[in-house]
Amino acid sequence: MGKRRLGQYPQSRYAHLLSSERIGNYTEHRPATFEIPVERPSKGCQSCTLACETCRTSLTYTVFSIPATRARRWAWLLTALAGSASMLVSGLTIHHLGGRHLGEPGGGLSGLIALGSVGGFIVAAVGLSFWWYEDGVRGPGRLTGIGGHTIKR
Repeated sequence: MGKRRLGQYPQSRYAHLLSSERIGNYTEHRPATFEIPVERPSKGCQSCTLACETCRTSLTYTVFSIPATRARRWAWLLTALAGSASMLVSGLTIHHLGGRHLGEPGGGLSGLIALGSVGGFIVAAVGLSFWWYEDGVRGPGRLTGIGGHTIKR
């Protein structure tokens, strides 16, 4: 289940961005990648502060146990299934109505049906993406605001 095999140590690596070069419409990033030497605990999670091997910046990584990672994968899969169900129900409702409008213009029901369809697709796509790449490692990256470091999955 998911892309990553779960072992005693995480397969993900942390990356330090060495350089970025713009070539036409493409930006080429050159990272240096390093192992995350944090052993998976038997239960719960374990945090560890590492010094980046390139710039010596302190980086804190959290590694979840195998059961906790599997639980996160199931949660992401269920999220994707809920989004797919919303998309399916909204699509069937639109098909059943055959293009007829419900209520007066601006009544909101047809907007909710369209929102359920589009929102369900987005939730399903995000849920499947997180399910696929979930490996039980959390740490600095683009979302946490520490520039130049990220997790390579």
